[in-house]
Amino acid sequence: MSTSNLKLTSLIFLYLVLVGSLLGGCSTYDLLKHKNKPQPVNNAPLTPPSWQATLPHDGKVAELTDWWQQFNDPVLTQLIESAQLVNPDIATARAKIATAQAAVTAANAQLLPNVKAGASASRSRSGQALPSSSGIVFPTSNTVGISADMNWELDVWGKNKADKNEEEAKLSGTKALWHEARVIVAADTAKQYINYRLCENLEKIANKNVESSSETARLSGLTAKAGFLAPANASQAEAQAAEAINQLKKQQLQCVLMVKSLVALTAIPEPALQAALDKNSGMTPTPVNIEVDAVPAKTLAQRPDVLNAERNVAAASFEIKVNEAQRYPSLSLGGNIGLSYDTAAHKLITNRRSFFKDGLTWSIGPLAVSIPIYDAGVSKANIKAAKAQYEAAKIIYESVARNAVREVEDALVTLNSTALRLDDVKKAADGFNASLTATQTRYQANLANLFELEEARRASLQADTNVFTLENERILAWIDLYRAMGGGWTATRNTLPNDTPALIFEHAINHDINEVEVNLIDMKNPDGNP
Repeated sequence: MSTSNLKLTSLIFLYLVLVGSLLGGCSTYDLLKHKNKPQPVNNAPLTPPSWQATLPHDGKVAELTDWWQQFNDPVLTQLIESAQLVNPDIATARAKIATAQAAVTAANAQLLPNVKAGASASRSRSGQALPSSSGIVFPTSNTVGISADMNWELDVWGKNKADKNEEEAKLSGTKALWHEARVIVAADTAKQYINYRLCENLEKIANKNVESSSETARLSGLTAKAGFLAPANASQAEAQAAEAINQLKKQQLQCVLMVKSLVALTAIPEPALQAALDKNSGMTPTPVNIEVDAVPAKTLAQRPDVLNAERNVAAASFEIKVNEAQRYPSLSLGGNIGLSYDTAAHKLITNRRSFFKDGLTWSIGPLAVSIPIYDAGVSKANIKAAKAQYEAAKIIYESVARNAVREVEDALVTLNSTALRLDDVKKAADGFNASLTATQTRYQANLANLFELEEARRASLQADTNVFTLENERILAWIDLYRAMGGGWTATRNTLPNDTPALIFEHAINHDINEVEVNLIDMKNPDGNP
């Protein structure tokens, strides 16, 4: 083919694409003016102007992104890392992101021409006698051809653009749900670990209570045999000792069950996990305060579930646009360009320039219009359903926003209450401990009997139990606040990182991610076995 013919063909094909682009560009009637944002939900504010609960700003505060690090407990961070690596909800969320990304790609493809290339080859002999320079011949013909076909649905009414915007909104919401899954796993794992540390302390107190009750029962038995105590009182003391032993065994069972729960969460072998837990037995990590902004609306920007609900509203609004556009005529444009080569014709025709020109085929069109006339009300019903879905999405968005504020308020109220009560239970524990010390002094001076001493000891142990329990409740409230505040996630971070594993605190880890993985491997294989 000559250079001029190639240029002519290219110009024709480019003209075909240009015409379609101009026609497709008529789809200015879309939702770009909304910038992918949902329509206003209502005129009422979603959140109160300020928090109704007391803000915990009476001490040092920490950013949520490095909040887990300031617990200064390597076992806790390793458990969270391991749990996020194996959690099925996080894996499912990542799979949903891949599905949503594929849907965005498919929607974007609808805005572009669909071009397919084809090739063919054949060999034939017609049996027809043809003249040639050497006489009459019966030629065998080899024919090859290549072609390109294009089909383009022009987005005159903005349907395809709205469909793309809808899928992009769903993708953004799906990514937010992935972040929410990571926050939930981190919080749930930390709660389980904190509760185990409480269980250890309660087990120690229960063990001391058994020792005290057993000593009281022993003394009661001796006193009853000597005739200085009624047998019923001795039996009561024995019953209390048996009940204390029962409570100890029950507490031990709870601790064992918590370890097995951590094994299920983290996939760490139980011997390795138990060895790690035993390193700091009874040591409860305590976080510092989280900074809570005075404006509740800013908290909503840190909640991935709120962003997902907002994106669902946007997707529902675009779905209305898609269904409305389906009621209008659709316009499509086709085109074809092909080139063929026949060996028999090549031998018979001496003018090769003319031959190649005859072997080129192209066409523009048809420019087809499809006009919906009657569909038995299907389009109207689809629009009505899409509007209903939009109204439902708005109500869900409002509910999620209100619930986000409620969860933060609940955590703040609990923190304030535990702070006020903690002073009281600590004073009570100090008082019972002072009473125990005084009773021990009196007992050594023969001014108090063993019954009084053991009673004072058990009262002190109960007071210590109240302190441990309330401190644990306060730490759990901090974790609830961490989760309610979005766990350090913000809308600007709503991107899926390429690195694996994806950790909720990857921005705050002070060492390389490879070192984290090595620590996890060492934890799972303490003996170095593969």
